[in-house]
Amino acid sequence: MKKALALLGVTATLAVGTSASAQVVWEDNFDSYETGSAIDGQGGWEPWEGSTLVSTVSDTQARSAPNSIEITGADDLVRQYTDYTTGVYAYTAWQYIPGEGSGAISFILLNNYPAAANPDWSVATTMDPGTGLVTAWDGETLPLTTDEWVEIRVVINLDADLQEIFYGGELLVAKTWTGGIADGGQLNIAAVDLFGSSVGYLHYYDDLSLEQLPPWGACCFETGTCEAGDPIDILACQDMGGIFQGIGSSCAGSTCFTLGDDGWILPPDQIRDDAASSAGFSWGGTFPTSTCGLGSSCDISSSDDIAFELVVSEDAEYVVSVCTAEYDTVLSIGTAPCTDDVASEDDSPGCGTASEWRGDLAAGTYYITIEGFGGGSCGVFNLNIRELCPELPAPGGKTYIEAEACGDDDNGGCNMAVPAYEPLLCDSINRGTAWTDGATRDTDWWEIVLTESTPVTMTGISERVATVFGIINSGGSGDCVDATAVAPAVAIAPCYLDEPAVVTADLDPGTWWFFVATEFGSPVAIDCGDLDAYEFSLVCGDSCVAAPDGDLTGDGFTDFSDLLEVLANFGGGGPAGDTDCNGAVEFTDLLTVIANWNPAP
Repeated sequence: MKKALALLGVTATLAVGTSASAQVVWEDNFDSYETGSAIDGQGGWEPWEGSTLVSTVSDTQARSAPNSIEITGADDLVRQYTDYTTGVYAYTAWQYIPGEGSGAISFILLNNYPAAANPDWSVATTMDPGTGLVTAWDGETLPLTTDEWVEIRVVINLDADLQEIFYGGELLVAKTWTGGIADGGQLNIAAVDLFGSSVGYLHYYDDLSLEQLPPWGACCFETGTCEAGDPIDILACQDMGGIFQGIGSSCAGSTCFTLGDDGWILPPDQIRDDAASSAGFSWGGTFPTSTCGLGSSCDISSSDDIAFELVVSEDAEYVVSVCTAEYDTVLSIGTAPCTDDVASEDDSPGCGTASEWRGDLAAGTYYITIEGFGGGSCGVFNLNIRELCPELPAPGGKTYIEAEACGDDDNGGCNMAVPAYEPLLCDSINRGTAWTDGATRDTDWWEIVLTESTPVTMTGISERVATVFGIINSGGSGDCVDATAVAPAVAIAPCYLDEPAVVTADLDPGTWWFFVATEFGSPVAIDCGDLDAYEFSLVCGDSCVAAPDGDLTGDGFTDFSDLLEVLANFGGGGPAGDTDCNGAVEFTDLLTVIANWNPAP
């Protein structure tokens, strides 16, 4: 195979990191204002044009003592800026949302303000404890963090008309600045808007700042090496034949792929970790995402192509997809470069003229080729690789199976016009299904009545990532009015074979609802019958203590007393007899005792 230089699809992306030479051009920590005072007229802060609501300087919560700004109800607090029309900046705000909050509030940056001048939004993100999500107004989501300070950071390149929005250090969305919400905006940082909304709840901001960043960053080379720092900017990196990783990026924080003789080499460790996540591994970012101009390196067809070397670390079912490609693609997978002995996909169902393959791959090395159908076909693509979990083992004889059939809505709890619930008992194992079409998801509400204060442990496993297991924060009232969030909650990741989701709580007497559903805004659809099952155990009382040596009784020996504990609780949910604390007493627990047999002399 001929090696092609695949540098023509480079785009200048941004990064969350900053350089030591970054310059703070504005900041406010609210500590110079009198506690309890109205912020209107202080430090340039004002209500949104036409609003009469005034926010308050508060010491109830503070990231930097003594004060923060308190936003409540329909508060709509604005701070304007001037003369930020060129260069690269990082806007940072720290946000605190109490866990009992209900409703949606927004953090907004505008490129044009005030309203009389047709304001344009560049950044608009909504935080809603009811859904447990941070949501960009164009649909991207991240899990919401409550009861602690979280960083919101927006890196803005006004010279390139680009921005990246980070929440808690995780990228939420990357897009243009002038078209952040709607086209026609300006290359200008005009204002920040801390918006409570009409159904908003009490929350806080602190330590807001605007930094100007130097244009330097990391430069990756096709050998897998990296250089960074002054004076490497995007032009210098391109002159050296590299791929610029973004302003403020570092070599330590960048993944530099190697272009080998047989294509771009995908690191096995990264593939394993990313592919097993719900979104999967995605190729792209600063690396080539268009085949146009790359030439034809393989002889499968005469169209421009790009190739990858994929090392699969374990036998599993995989999805390899370029389903979102903007041109007519052919996807080939082979055991040797430029071959298709594993798969050749053209127009795949649900992908139009783009391609996707799903099937089993044994551990080993594979070669992926992406090309156009016909000699002149080329375009933009995104390669996505996902590893799927195997099916759950058959349920044990004591496992309760939910009565709701997949696709029906018989136990959606407070999400239903007439609430209905699945019955739940202490010390039980329960199995159900969870589906989503990407817009609508199945939510299962399991109801238990506790007559006394009880510590509980919910241990969940699933055929899909990420499935959310949690407890509705109703306080045990049994009243949907009090059901505003799933808290506490844990999402299982990356697969039930690796680690279960464990939720613990001390519950007062009352009627409690346990919640199971796919993650909100799942990046993939989950159809009924297609790896849709989940299972969880509920233990009331003492939580499980793992016994990897089989010594369940803790007497220093693995003997008949331990064997009898497994047999007496076989098929139950533990904790008695559950050596690995996976919420099920099963054959693996029996094998653990036998394999570690060590009776007293």
